[in-house]
Amino acid sequence: MHAAPMCRLRPSDYRRMPWRNGGGTTTEITIAPADAQLSGERFVHRVSIADVASDGPFSRFEGYDRHIMLLDGAGMTLDCGTHGRIELRAPFEPRSFSGDWDVQGTLVRGPVRDFNVIVDRARASATLEVRSISTPESVPVDSGDTCIIHVISGELTAAAAGDTLIFDAPFALDPKVPTRIAIARIVARR
Repeated sequence: MHAAPMCRLRPSDYRRMPWRNGGGTTTEITIAPADAQLSGERFVHRVSIADVASDGPFSRFEGYDRHIMLLDGAGMTLDCGTHGRIELRAPFEPRSFSGDWDVQGTLVRGPVRDFNVIVDRARASATLEVRSISTPESVPVDSGDTCIIHVISGELTAAAAGDTLIFDAPFALDPKVPTRIAIARIVARR
């Protein structure tokens, strides 16, 4: 189970762009299909890191499910109206909400960076988790699914901090030092 990644992305491969609602900027790590934003086609999934400098509304993504977690900063509260509130206070603790909701973000104390996974719920589902690893680990991936590994800190044999690996087959992670990773699994609807 030592499959090579189908793709290794470095920060120089990422695309910085304005939010859909124009209220801030995001760094798009990966999107599938790759030309979805440019062609106007609905994407199946998108992974990005957003820089949030002020309070304001989140962009709506109707028909999508969203996963978010704090990377840096004191935190943010997401007011989801009748759906309640989501507190992003501790880093690396994923939360989920519907892209159909009207969401207002309020910063706790200054700017934050957050990690995002957005998936078209009609075509796939997604999970997001953070793990710290210090020994080699095997990671299963079912046929037709995609696993996206973003190295938050540390270093793997195949990737440095800030890099992203994308797999569509089972693989092994081999950390050179204790390493924190975000794992996004995109599971195709069958």
